[in-house]
Parts: sequence; C-alpha cells; structure tokens
Amino acid sequence: MRIFFLFLFLLLEHNSFSQKKLDNIITNNSYGLRLEVKNFFVSTDRFKIQEIKPFYNINDKFKLGFGFCFLREKSFNAHDFDLNINACNFFLSYSSKLSNIFSAEVTIDFGMGRLKTISFLNEINKCPYSFLEPALILNYDGFNLFSLGLGSGFRITKKSDFILKENLTLPTIILRFSLKFTEIYNHFLDRSNTSLYLNND
Repeated sequence: MRIFFLFLFLLLEHNSFSQKKLDNIITNNSYGLRLEVKNFFVSTDRFKIQEIKPFYNINDKFKLGFGFCFLREKSFNAHDFDLNINACNFFLSYSSKLSNIFSAEVTIDFGMGRLKTISFLNEINKCPYSFLEPALILNYDGFNLFSLGLGSGFRITKKSDFILKENLTLPTIILRFSLKFTEIYNHFLDRSNTSLYLNND
C-alpha cells in the first residue's frame, strides 16, 4: 500500500512538473504560424505558391522556422499539362521595429522538393526542385493575435529543363498572415500573462 501511495505521489508530481514546464515554454517564448502566398508571373499569367510555416522566436530580432510549400496549376502557362510543386522549406529572418505597429523583416528561405507535370494523356514527368529566396517584408503588428505582411522576394530555382522549359527563377510578391500562438495561448488559458488584459480587469 505504501508503494502504491508513493507511486501515486510521484506520478502527480511528475504531471505537475510537466505542466509547469509546458506553460513555461509556451508563455516565455514566442511561437507562431505563417501562412504565405507568393505570387509570380510567367509571361502574362499569374501563379501562386502557398506556404505553411511554423516558427520560433529565437529572440526579439531573429525567427527560425520550417514548413511546406505547394503549387497546383491547371493548364500551366496555356500548355496541355498540369504543374505540381511540393517542397519542404526552412527559413531564417531578421526583423527591425519601425514603430509600435510596423516592422521590417529580411527573410531567407531554402527549400527542396519535387516538380511534377501531368499531361492530358496522363503522362507524368518528375524532377527534383530546389530554391533559395531572399525577401523583404513589411509587417503590420497592430492586431493582438495575428499580424499581416506584404513584401517582395526573388526565388532562385533549380529544376530539370527537360521536364519544364519555363524559367521559374522569378521575383515574387508575398502576402503573409501570421498567427501568434503564444499570445493566443495566454489570451485563452493564461490571461494574467497576456497583453490583452490589464491587472485590474
């Protein structure tokens, strides 16, 4: 019986420590999620690469993240095939405050994945796809739980010209929506630690 109570005590202490550790990690550091749409033009046609990127604030200036980007286009550039791009990407960014609600950010993305074309006759061709993309983005941080961004980058790509002859090394126009996970957590689960509430509320 004593062993049972000792085991129960240790289990409760472990769970309490784990919860405190989780709370400490979430509330003392900044985590978030970026949803980005990168628009580019081939000839006169507009296309867009969509990206989902969780990130971690290393400090007030630097963010580190990874994610997944994809493109799905029917009849790419008026040709008789569909174009699919899937890639995993990593990024590092440096931001600087311009005011209380605006910040400028320099970002470098690197990704590797696969490019695939599918003809109307269901012929499939695949090749490796990789890219490096520096970008400059202006962020609006006036909202408490999310921020908005607008900027431009230049995506340098490598692929097989035998699979796709069009040059995908192009400038991009970037639209960004960022969720502030830490602020959301504090707002709903730990209101004493969020900027949305005053001590007298």
